[in-house]
Amino acid sequence: MKKILVYSITFVCIILFSCDKHKDNVIEPQLVVEGWIETDGYPIVLIGKTLPISNSSQDINNYVVQWAKVSISDGDTTIILTGGYDNTYLPPYKYTTYKMTGKAGKTYHIDVEYRGLHASATTTIPEVPQIDSVRSVCCDNDTSYYIKAYFKDNPSQKDYYVMFSKRSTDKVYLFPFLGAITDENQNENISANIYRGTDYYSSIQRENEMYFKKGETVQIKVCHVDENSYLFWKSYSDLKNFSSNMFFPYSKNLESNIIGGKGYWCGYGTAQRTLIIK
Repeated sequence: MKKILVYSITFVCIILFSCDKHKDNVIEPQLVVEGWIETDGYPIVLIGKTLPISNSSQDINNYVVQWAKVSISDGDTTIILTGGYDNTYLPPYKYTTYKMTGKAGKTYHIDVEYRGLHASATTTIPEVPQIDSVRSVCCDNDTSYYIKAYFKDNPSQKDYYVMFSKRSTDKVYLFPFLGAITDENQNENISANIYRGTDYYSSIQRENEMYFKKGETVQIKVCHVDENSYLFWKSYSDLKNFSSNMFFPYSKNLESNIIGGKGYWCGYGTAQRTLIIK
């Protein structure tokens, strides 16, 4: 049985595989893509390769792909991205371009080629959600807080949303606890709880890591996404929340819209707000 485990959401996927009594199963390497483009933002793409677990120690840096050909098309223009060092991310290497920015309503196709490997995906940026207000909510003796965001939704269609948060001490926006939602069972006025984002190495079972503290400056993103983007983040959320819970075991692979590889390519219709927790 094969399972995909997100070692770090910064693009490294590890394949766990079993072996029978006679011989080991051979798993061919695949490209791992972590990429996104949001409204008025430049595309960011991180590329790696799948890593088979073995008894010998391995340097994950050997699986960082630094010489791939990464191209993005919006249907009218195709741009080849440039790779370079960026210590904002871990591992610190990204592909991007300043010749294309995301626009709501447009579809974006990505192609990745590297030493005979090929991966591709398509995503759409939905309309930007209209945030009415945001506020902090105290939940434990004036020491722990989460953020509640209120925004408009179109009740005539099914919509999907993904949340991110970033404190002043965080390098990047992080996916929070229960950060993927739909408009199911909600009317045109949606309320969403946004918690502190955590990287993969944070133990979300420790409740103090889920919440913000008084005085922290927090930036949030409410992202309107297509169904495939939602399914990836929902499966990542389930994996992170349930994989260490013996009563709710999680054994599914991560959802992916990458053809010929693993990972995700997401379009975000993004609305942002900043507030001080108080």
